[in-house]
Amino acid sequence: MRKFYLLGSALLACAVGWAQRTPLHPLDIQTSDFDQLVSNFNAWKTGKTFGGVSKIDEQFFISRQRPLERIAGSLDYKADGEGDENRNLCLWVPLDDPTVTWKALPRYCFEGDNFSNWSYVTIHGNWTAPWLRVTAGLADVAHKNGVKVGCVMSVPWAQFVEVGSGANTYSAVFSMLCEKDNDGNFKNTEKFVKFLKYYGIDGVGVNSEFSSDANSMENIRNFFAECHTKAKEIGWNFQLHWYDGTNDYGSIQFDQGLNSNNALMFGSSKKVVTDMMFANYNWNKSVLTRSEQKAEELGRSSYDYYAGFDIQGRALRNLRWNDLLASKISIGFWGAHKQSLIHQSATDNGTSDVAIQKTYLDKQELIFSGGNRNPANTPSINMMCDLSNASLQNFHGLSRFLSAKSTIQAVPFVSRFNLGNGLVFRNDGQVAFNHKWHNIATQDIMPTWRWWIVDGSESAKNGGLVNADLTWNDSWFGGSCLQLSGQTAFSRVKLFKTALTTQPTYNISVTYKVPSDTKTHAKLFVALKDKLTDYKEIDIPEAKTYGQWQTFTTTLGELGLSADDVISMIGITVADAPADYKMYVGEIAVRDPQKSFAPVAPEINEVEIIRGKGSSVDFKMRYSAKDESDGSKYYNDEVDTWYYEIFMQQENRPVQLLTATTSWAAYVVDAPLKSGFEGRNARFGVVAVSPDGLQKSDTTWTAYKQVPYDTPSTEVVIDMPVIKPGQSFTMSLEDEMAQPAQKWQLVNSQTGTVVYTAENTTKITTKIDEVGTYDLILTPSSGANIITRGKVVISPKATGKVPEIIDFAVDKHEVETGKDVTYNYTIDKGEGKVSRALTINDPDMLMIPGEMQVGKTYTYALWVKANKYAHDSQGTNLISKNTIADRWPHNNWGDLWVQVRPACTADAGSGWYGGDNNGSQHTENEVSFNTFGWLHHDSPWEEMMSTGYSLNPGVWNHIAVTQKGNQQAIFFNGKRVAYAEASSNNSRRENSSDARIDKSATANIFIGGGGVYKAGFNGWVDEVQVWNKALTEAEVLQAMQGYKAEEVPEGLQAYYTFETYNTADSTFANYGHGGEQYKARMVRTQGSGGEATGNAAYVTQEADNSTQGYPGIEGTMEIKATRTFSSPMTTISSEDDKAAVVKYNAAGTYSATLNVTNDWASDERTLEDAVIVSVPTSINAMSQESDLAIYPNPFVESVNFRFAEAGHYTVSIINAAGTVMQTNSFNAQAGKVISVTVTAPEGLYLVQVVKDGKVHKTVKVVKK
Repeated sequence: MRKFYLLGSALLACAVGWAQRTPLHPLDIQTSDFDQLVSNFNAWKTGKTFGGVSKIDEQFFISRQRPLERIAGSLDYKADGEGDENRNLCLWVPLDDPTVTWKALPRYCFEGDNFSNWSYVTIHGNWTAPWLRVTAGLADVAHKNGVKVGCVMSVPWAQFVEVGSGANTYSAVFSMLCEKDNDGNFKNTEKFVKFLKYYGIDGVGVNSEFSSDANSMENIRNFFAECHTKAKEIGWNFQLHWYDGTNDYGSIQFDQGLNSNNALMFGSSKKVVTDMMFANYNWNKSVLTRSEQKAEELGRSSYDYYAGFDIQGRALRNLRWNDLLASKISIGFWGAHKQSLIHQSATDNGTSDVAIQKTYLDKQELIFSGGNRNPANTPSINMMCDLSNASLQNFHGLSRFLSAKSTIQAVPFVSRFNLGNGLVFRNDGQVAFNHKWHNIATQDIMPTWRWWIVDGSESAKNGGLVNADLTWNDSWFGGSCLQLSGQTAFSRVKLFKTALTTQPTYNISVTYKVPSDTKTHAKLFVALKDKLTDYKEIDIPEAKTYGQWQTFTTTLGELGLSADDVISMIGITVADAPADYKMYVGEIAVRDPQKSFAPVAPEINEVEIIRGKGSSVDFKMRYSAKDESDGSKYYNDEVDTWYYEIFMQQENRPVQLLTATTSWAAYVVDAPLKSGFEGRNARFGVVAVSPDGLQKSDTTWTAYKQVPYDTPSTEVVIDMPVIKPGQSFTMSLEDEMAQPAQKWQLVNSQTGTVVYTAENTTKITTKIDEVGTYDLILTPSSGANIITRGKVVISPKATGKVPEIIDFAVDKHEVETGKDVTYNYTIDKGEGKVSRALTINDPDMLMIPGEMQVGKTYTYALWVKANKYAHDSQGTNLISKNTIADRWPHNNWGDLWVQVRPACTADAGSGWYGGDNNGSQHTENEVSFNTFGWLHHDSPWEEMMSTGYSLNPGVWNHIAVTQKGNQQAIFFNGKRVAYAEASSNNSRRENSSDARIDKSATANIFIGGGGVYKAGFNGWVDEVQVWNKALTEAEVLQAMQGYKAEEVPEGLQAYYTFETYNTADSTFANYGHGGEQYKARMVRTQGSGGEATGNAAYVTQEADNSTQGYPGIEGTMEIKATRTFSSPMTTISSEDDKAAVVKYNAAGTYSATLNVTNDWASDERTLEDAVIVSVPTSINAMSQESDLAIYPNPFVESVNFRFAEAGHYTVSIINAAGTVMQTNSFNAQAGKVISVTVTAPEGLYLVQVVKDGKVHKTVKVVKK
């Protein structure tokens, strides 16, 4: 029995998390183009979609969460150590993915910016959200937390903006906004703020680095001032966010603070223009002081002026932190153009999705709550922190400058600690949809402080406190929950700041799970207004069953609360917990059991099936809880709804809950379907869930509709992972529903010779006689050719093969118990020896001493097999030569960088002089090769792309890159696929005068390892070579075969085969001529924080060379086989590679199975019903013995029994497997004939006759 292998990787697949910072599926939600803003805005009115998008897609931009007010006044207390409660924080950063595509839209991957420390944020201006589009998911979660959201017009540096001119898009936009009627009144202020309120946008931002004139600036100021007035009239709080660059008169002026040149743009108390003025980054004490004074003169709060931090260029390094602490100025973070640097830099522990998300959580908590992740225990002011988590452990925390805010002021209050993404989607603790997902709109209100934990003396500084974390290991609802863990004598975890006016009849509940015990060691507590350390608490009961979710509910009266008591704090205490303590908390809630909600059952307006695949479907659905055709807009709280659950049901299959969302539209990818052409009807449903999370509307269903099969898979599987010359193998389309491919071609990778062709089939079987790599060119039933380079590898017999059972037979088919039966077989065990591969899993990487390659003449070569890609925006690192000693950006570039690219547009060559992406479009997984001096580092060079040659996952391919002076080349499986001469700018870092380069440090060579905008490699490498010359095509072909240790040619400086691993120093030997002291080792960068690596170090890691390498090269890994014979009820007398001799111990019909397994694969064969075994009683003769006659034999329906002796008889009918089919009992007279009807089916049976409790006779009969 053969298994089929997808891209040959099934045996080698390992369980790792993949970064997938951008979803693998396309974006199916349309947005509008900023360049069309003027025409789109002029055409818009309430009830009409913006920019011509569909009605479904429009819903993803309409916020349904009413902006909540934050607790204020005396109820707004502070944690110990927190700062100025009046100081604000603006995050003027992107909330986006590396491709600047997804913003906060729902998607089906785990990784994504799910920022969650909203309690310290006042304004979030999404830097990559252009005017006038903010995704509803971001607005919903921000408004739930009382945070204002905005979009940004990023005007290019020194662009001239003139009101009344259409010379550029920016002038046209401001001209449209400032248009006036015949009476001199603005025509668009009211429409503008109505537009913002309709979509849930609080403010608009302007990156004002442009030039203008005084008249234009006056018009712009007056327009925004009037927007404030008009917004108040419609109950909206409009804001303008302005970069303090362009002043009142249209000149660019930085770093002066509030002064007479920007006072008008800032505005006065009587005429507010700007609500958040963002200062450039070179402010100092005097600038802060002058700004405070100027704000006071204007009658404005100085907290509306924000001291800017460039967290891309400077991270958190600033010598003026103490000056800021003493001021009454707010804080603003900028950075950068694609992703928030806080999120982008979360690669300290690798670029897998789980690693990034965990690191991102830690990074947020270190930045906001300080290096101890506790606002009541922060380090002293630190002026030199970068964004690495190692550095942030010494950061003082923004909580020293700010105080955490909360909107929890109404019952019901429910938090399920759902961060808005998950590895699966759970409901009531059970997996509902087994798929990664991300939808920040579903994010719950998170703990106000992360984490305010104190001991019994109310101190956070004595140590011994329980650990609090958010985790995706489990969840009650959504994708995450709260985890409390670790040893503690006593810890009080203060979770939520609240202002809940309650009654003693209200319920408070906690849903929890103790994974490996039943004791919770925990209490649930509240503290009342003005009595913040007088706790009311109650035991969280011992779990009924460990590892199961359960809910404890009690009344507030049981905690001692009286009528109208105001709860100001909710939390959990943990006491006497052991070192292995762990408890998950899936929900904390305060509810009024007498409050009844009536969530409105939505009406489904339309369902769009986007893609119908073999076993899944992608769809969008729009629904409405109220009619909005008149242009009105409703919040969810107006229809008694918290969120919506989305369902699908395939006909005659169970109902499936797929996701939840706050929007009036849903987007689902990969909803499971039972594969096949039949039964592809499905219906789609939605349920509204009440604000307390307990009550639901009726399910609204569509009619069943046909799910088309319009997106077939073109993946090809192969029936063996290793193939030998002349050995037959089969390749087939993985998708059983796919139409036959028009054409299959196998092509020699080196020569281009077509060695096999077939047409109009879903499967091919062939054999190839010549050792080498072969490309598969597949022409599917529709669409262009799909080329998989190196899909088939024909390897020498010496490296082992798939084991094979050639023949398997038994020497007899009927036998008595205790007699020998011989099973004969002929097998090919497929044994041999093959090269070893080095496993690389990000964040680990192979480090080769940089001394092995100097100058501009060299070759790097290796066999490589990717497990799976999860490209960042610039792809995946394969080979690089750089050092953490250099400063950004050279620590990310270095002397050279070879990357596997996502689909991209290359630079046609002007990149040597800082050009643009003006080359051709390239398919995913092509290889790029750039060197020092290439100025457009983000882009690949058109001439140095392996155009048409993709390094696809799951197959071995050989890559070589060469440089000789300014000549560069790429070789793919021995064939030169790229060659060009670079500009004279082509250089080396050690020859540069750039002060950011540390020439005293050696730039080492790395295979794998992530970087900024670059994912780390996950997979295997073999035969890594570094030469001091540029190899020719013939020499590359020879290098692909590997070398014996004693035959290493001159010029091969570094040669690592990974055949032996020195566990003493965790290194691999260098068999090259560069020197045996230059060993390679696996390392991990520790202490890196995105762009900053000054505090980082390379830490040696254990290596794994236990996996088969490229099968075309012999090595030291033995391919050994094991043989297993099995058959029930046997005793094996002897067994070898040719036969197994057995004895059966009981009667019956038995099958036998032979399995042969080696390190490549296995083969198994079963002989069904191989032997019929009977007991040695000559039962055929017994049917006519004088004391018992049984006839007829064979029989059709009944068997006659004639007994010679009288007595009590029991007759049992037993089948060949030993199962009793029926039993009959009777008293028989001597010579009397009794007929028994046998209801069993046709076949061979044993008739067992028991007389007076003892077995009398056994007879074999046949029913016809």
